[in-house]
Amino acid sequence: MLTKIDVKNFKRLDAEIDLSSVVLFVGPNNSGKTSALQVISLFELGLRKWLEHKGTRVSKATKRTGAVINRKDIYNIPVPSLKHLWRDLQVRRQTKQEGRQETKNIAITISVDGYTESEKWSLGLQFDFANAEVCYVRPTGTVDERTLNLAMKERIVLLPPMSGLSAEEYKLEPGTINVFIGQGKTADVLRNLCWYVFENKREKWKEIVELIYRMFAVRLNPPEYDSATGRISVTYREKNSDYDLINGGRGFHQVLLLLTYVYFNSGSIVLIDEPDAHLEILRQKQIFNLLCDILTNESSQLIIATHSESLLNEAVQMSRVIAFLGKPHIVNTSTQLLKALTTIGFDQYLLAEQKRWVLYLEGSTDLNMLREFAKLFKHPVLRYLDAPFVKYVGNIPGDARSHFYGLKEAVKDLRGIAIYDRIEKPLQDDDLCEMAWTRREIENYLPLPEVIERYFDVQPRTLFTTKDPDMMREIIRDEVPPAALKDKNHDFWINTKMSEEFLERVFKRFAKRRNIPVPLDKKDYHLLIRYAKPEEIQEEVREKLNKILDIARKQEG
Repeated sequence: MLTKIDVKNFKRLDAEIDLSSVVLFVGPNNSGKTSALQVISLFELGLRKWLEHKGTRVSKATKRTGAVINRKDIYNIPVPSLKHLWRDLQVRRQTKQEGRQETKNIAITISVDGYTESEKWSLGLQFDFANAEVCYVRPTGTVDERTLNLAMKERIVLLPPMSGLSAEEYKLEPGTINVFIGQGKTADVLRNLCWYVFENKREKWKEIVELIYRMFAVRLNPPEYDSATGRISVTYREKNSDYDLINGGRGFHQVLLLLTYVYFNSGSIVLIDEPDAHLEILRQKQIFNLLCDILTNESSQLIIATHSESLLNEAVQMSRVIAFLGKPHIVNTSTQLLKALTTIGFDQYLLAEQKRWVLYLEGSTDLNMLREFAKLFKHPVLRYLDAPFVKYVGNIPGDARSHFYGLKEAVKDLRGIAIYDRIEKPLQDDDLCEMAWTRREIENYLPLPEVIERYFDVQPRTLFTTKDPDMMREIIRDEVPPAALKDKNHDFWINTKMSEEFLERVFKRFAKRRNIPVPLDKKDYHLLIRYAKPEEIQEEVREKLNKILDIARKQEG
């Protein structure tokens, strides 16, 4: 088992990561999760290449440069040039020594601690760039035979997500299977994995058959190898009929790939990138627990990179979770943290740690309205509203406070802003700033009825007839008190629940008269803002946007 890895100058990853028997790497896209899996795989390749080199007679020059690694050897990390493995593509630096300028290599270093056969060991490797196709590897210091032997007993394999399934598959050698998988060609090896497990580990194949039956209600038939053509075929039985494996769904293929792969590589350190790919939530949890059970029984180590919230929340109390936010760090060792997040969800903590602020709204329609108002004003808050950490809490301050202060137990500098519909309850303004609309709800800040009329006036005649704008104006006059049509500050515009008591009514009346579907419902009301003019919007809207900007900018930068 690997217990720690320390890497420098590999892609964007400079980190020291503590590991355990089951580890989850979590974080946003491009945060380094997959890079961390690749580093572990590169270490295993570098060690194997060094041992092959060490076993031959070499010159002093070769000893100085190390063992040769060709770009094509690194099939788990496809790059057009080996320079892409180096941080910022920098492979050398210029230095001054006694007034002279010298060029020095920038080395990728990977140091690993392990625990194998009840013995601890530590080993570091250094990778030096030669050219786009070749680099050299050698230990960072003196390494004894015991350490090398222990390290080499740890076999490391990396599995990317299922990439689909080819129509035909020819028998491959085990080494070729691993090369194909490293290149992401899982579509070309699934039947091979089934065949090898069936041929060499018959009891494990029976387990796979039963697991697949329990999960998908189909029964795998024994794989068949046609020596005349070199093809392998796999079928399954469903409702008294046999189907080729290609007829199964992507989730079925993904689960079968995971199960056959871990049994094909028994006793290995198994690195899996997104095992939840193509699986719905319940399947994600089920396959994670299965993998943990299988790999524990197989004396294997499991290291997963994932985006799955359900996988994260399932794993938080039974695995080590490494968050790739800033420097990768363990995030589930604090008892206080676990207590705070018992009812919140661990994914919420990660979002809080990433964003450092949270926005509370009644629902997603409010967020869409705020975005459209920001676009209308060309307000700088828009960049923060594109992908905020938002929590929908209805119009219940207590729910927002419970969520916010639970997260704040773990993320001490967290700030929040809550914007409610008009509410009579007292609001607060501390690390959680609470605000409410003075009008009934956010839809009351639409400049009505002008935006509705403009919407109908500009729509293509393929959608509405020339008579439809006049029909809508007539419906609006029926629904709005005459005094309100003359006064934008009339009580009607302030206290009516505009989304339900006005907008819904006029659009439904129009649809009924025209015998067509309702042209706009609540989820679409934000589109009306596109037909507004900035000067028509109440200043209160801009004030709310300003407050969100103030908090988001201070927290995110």
